[in-house]
Amino acid sequence: MISFDNSPTVYWFAGYILAGIVIVAGIFRLVPERVFMGLSILLLIFMRLPVIVFNKELNPDESQMLSHAITLFRDPLYWRSVDGTTIGPLDNYLLVVPRILGFQLSYISARLIGILCTCGSLLFLFFTLKNWFGNVTARTAFVLPLVFLSFTQEKDFVHYSSEQLPILLLSLSVWLLSRITTHSGSLKSNALFLGLTAGTIPFAKLQAVPQALVIVFCASWVCYRWFRLREDPRPLQMLLLGGLTFPVITFTWAYFYQVLTDLIDFYLFGNVIYANGNEKISILSQLLLTINQSADFISFTIILMIPFIVAVIRIFKRLPDRKEEYIIRFTILLLIVTTIYAVTKSGNNFIHYLNFCLIPWTLLAAYGLENFKQWCIVPSVLLLIWFAAKDAYFYVKEHRLNDYASHDKTDFEESAVVKALRKYSKPDDYMVVWGWQSGYYVEAQLPQGTAESHSERSIFNHPMRQKYFNRYVKDIKRTKPAIILDAVGKNSLWLQDKKTQSIESFPGIYTYIQKNYSLVGSFDDTKLYVRKDRL
Repeated sequence: MISFDNSPTVYWFAGYILAGIVIVAGIFRLVPERVFMGLSILLLIFMRLPVIVFNKELNPDESQMLSHAITLFRDPLYWRSVDGTTIGPLDNYLLVVPRILGFQLSYISARLIGILCTCGSLLFLFFTLKNWFGNVTARTAFVLPLVFLSFTQEKDFVHYSSEQLPILLLSLSVWLLSRITTHSGSLKSNALFLGLTAGTIPFAKLQAVPQALVIVFCASWVCYRWFRLREDPRPLQMLLLGGLTFPVITFTWAYFYQVLTDLIDFYLFGNVIYANGNEKISILSQLLLTINQSADFISFTIILMIPFIVAVIRIFKRLPDRKEEYIIRFTILLLIVTTIYAVTKSGNNFIHYLNFCLIPWTLLAAYGLENFKQWCIVPSVLLLIWFAAKDAYFYVKEHRLNDYASHDKTDFEESAVVKALRKYSKPDDYMVVWGWQSGYYVEAQLPQGTAESHSERSIFNHPMRQKYFNRYVKDIKRTKPAIILDAVGKNSLWLQDKKTQSIESFPGIYTYIQKNYSLVGSFDDTKLYVRKDRL
């Protein structure tokens, strides 16, 4: 396994050279389209190598999804064995693929899956830009998110996140919409596949549903106009058929396997409660608070401000040059609005939500750059200069270019409690972690004995708390885990108050543990309980 130190100077220099080649070759069309796209994907993968081989958790969501994947490989029935709370089943099933192929589920495998999703998203975005704005503008605008995603080292843009798969599906959906609006290929086939793709998005992440609805609505309008002009209802019917197919199959499957109630209660209603968090401040204030946490995204947005202003002026003050431009304008505006809503609705300032902004931001910038081809190189060069200046600053100040030094970090670093539980566990055992430290599942490579890999929703007060707690206890009695860890304390995300949040504070579960488990000890502030028949 390759590794990187803090300052891989030659490697970093090569990345900037490659980025310069991509910008110049793209904007001045010096190479064929396929070569340009190949160089672009090479740039993204090349600059992401340090974080890919960095086999440590960058965000708690990574460990949570990996623990779900480890569990699904053992018991693939979602909502019985696994509940990703705000994360949809498709995100978690996708992570199982490396294990099916014989590889260990690790942060490396997760980030490889993530980079493949990002590559796919960018490819479909380029094809959308090409369909709507032509090849020259497509190359110009495409370079902007490419440079951003290649050179940012902010954790929320480089870790495997639950946004990467839904963004891929959204990008595919927008591309299919661009084919519909420009009459590329069969209208019926494009409508069917757009419906199928959009129908999967709610099961990747509910947060992406507003954007998906915009895309489907715009496609419906085009198909309806076709029906009015040609008296042919088939494209509209294909769109409806495609949109209903995956949800109907999923709900039928859930009913057959007796998890439909869990789907409705814990995925739909549970997420509605979670999404009601933004009630104290305005949407704009919430957006600014979130963006303000990311210096790279601030720079990305500021650099695009002039194209944004030009695009807005074109949209509201100029008649379209072509008929399909009406639907293009409408789509871009609605995507901007719904994306801002999706990013801010929960009230959480999570930077990785900003991943949803990249496609709408790029589409709006492309619309502004379309008539200013002589200046089209400026935004991408400014963005590259921002990253170069930032890297130069840290190189001079700290002799550091790379935030993810992977020397001795390509293998798992086991925590003290995982080392201790090894002598009591077997590979086919279940394990339960009370608190929030899903990384223990990944280190131990043991499936979770409860649907959720953390107990946050069984501890914090909210309208469904008792339902979550009852299911938690029911799951423990069903799986009979060999190991139970009480992680509440310094190693637990959000849950650190031992007096009110430790497992001992909940008689409904602690009575069962006292009867069937023995406390072996506390290891680095995490208590280890072992089932009595293992002692």
